[in-house]
Amino acid sequence: MQLIGTRLREAASGGTLLCVLGLACLGGAGNVMNASLYARVAEYFGIARELSTLSLGVLFLVVFLVATRRPSLLDRRLLTMAALGCALTAAFVLEFALAAGNGPLSVAGFLFSSAASAWASVMLVCGLSSLESPNARLVGVACGMALGEVANAVHPPVPFELGVIEMMGLFALVIMLLYRRSGPVLDKVAQGERPASLELSNPESFLQPAHALFLCVGLFSVATGYGLTLNEVAHAPVAVDASAAVLAGVALWMLLSRGRDKEDSLFSFAMLLVVAGFIIAPFTFSTDLPSANALLRIGVRCFDMLAWLVVLAVGGRNLYALLPTFALVRCMSALGTDVGAVAGHTTNDLVGTNGEAAMLIAEVVLFAFVAFLWLGFRRFSFSGTIQGIVGVGPQIAFGKPGDGQAVKEGGDRDASDAASSIEERCARIGSECGLTEREVEIFGMLARGRNGRFVMEHYVISRNTVKSHVKHIYAKLGVHSQQELIDLVERAG
Repeated sequence: MQLIGTRLREAASGGTLLCVLGLACLGGAGNVMNASLYARVAEYFGIARELSTLSLGVLFLVVFLVATRRPSLLDRRLLTMAALGCALTAAFVLEFALAAGNGPLSVAGFLFSSAASAWASVMLVCGLSSLESPNARLVGVACGMALGEVANAVHPPVPFELGVIEMMGLFALVIMLLYRRSGPVLDKVAQGERPASLELSNPESFLQPAHALFLCVGLFSVATGYGLTLNEVAHAPVAVDASAAVLAGVALWMLLSRGRDKEDSLFSFAMLLVVAGFIIAPFTFSTDLPSANALLRIGVRCFDMLAWLVVLAVGGRNLYALLPTFALVRCMSALGTDVGAVAGHTTNDLVGTNGEAAMLIAEVVLFAFVAFLWLGFRRFSFSGTIQGIVGVGPQIAFGKPGDGQAVKEGGDRDASDAASSIEERCARIGSECGLTEREVEIFGMLARGRNGRFVMEHYVISRNTVKSHVKHIYAKLGVHSQQELIDLVERAG
């Protein structure tokens, strides 16, 4: 109890409560969309739900590309105004479109809504990342998600007219609450060096798009979509009140746990719940019991908590990896949810006419889920993924005065002597470690503080070739980042 008391006291300061409220509001907006707006549009243009989720995934893919290649475009003030404008536009368009039963206009309204939702999510992850300590971020995520589940459990069903206003209001509230809190992080990312350039000389500081984390997110998101649509009532997801209590318990366990691998323990718990949900799903087709939905809902919400914590931990080690990692997680989440939703809708349509086919869909999804986990994630560790991120620290550079590089004070050698000394050290170290002639040359550039883009332009070679050279150099030298490489050269003097 002393531990949790300490963590809660720590969380009570520095904007953690704002982040808790923001995460709860974001979860509430999603619940209103599924239970009210999607339920209405399904009556006349059901595909609008999948198109809405797909548009959100595309928007996060755009965020990934911008954050990776042109972070200067992340103008906080401009994008906030645009997001609030999208929320207001979505409110007007959706009110008219849903009332008139206009399919194409509904899709347009959901597109504006997705833009507001995406920016609210970006503000939230930046706000959480700005908190003073990992414990504060843990409290923000765990308590925010638990509060959101409690609010959803007590939230009464609302007509779509009120749901539109409530959902857009929640998005706007999250953006305004976290505008100042997220500012330092977002501004630093926008003004910093491009991750696409940093990654070339610091490959272990970023997660690659093919990393198992993103595949795992997509896999669990299939369960999310399937659980939302399976056995739906009047096109709305089955209510699962038990999820609030369980998620609150999980949040309490996360706060009390002192284990170093609690992320992996949470993953195992989430996986077992989802597998159990798929196993019993066929037995609920002819009953009104929401047991399968409850297991799937609780399992995927536990995994959502895990995904937030991993993203924030990666961002804590390398701030420039925060938005690229978060955007890819949300993109894969949207795509996986769409796939699961299609499977759930198909299952519902077949239950009354072809029960065997409906059962087959559930078992195929279960087999695919277990097979992917067994084949791809037996040795995967979320804790190991976090620990494997190498922070991008300040680089020590050498060179001529006035070219933007640092020069040691009190030295009696000029810049050319210093550069010559570095070349000699790199040649000696390279010979001892078995570097090729080209690798020694690139080693010298990295040791002088040059980045991967400089190497690309100097040798007129591709990005992948540079990454391959840097990977081989780091492996032979036994280092993991450009800063460690520079330290190695300094110690050799």
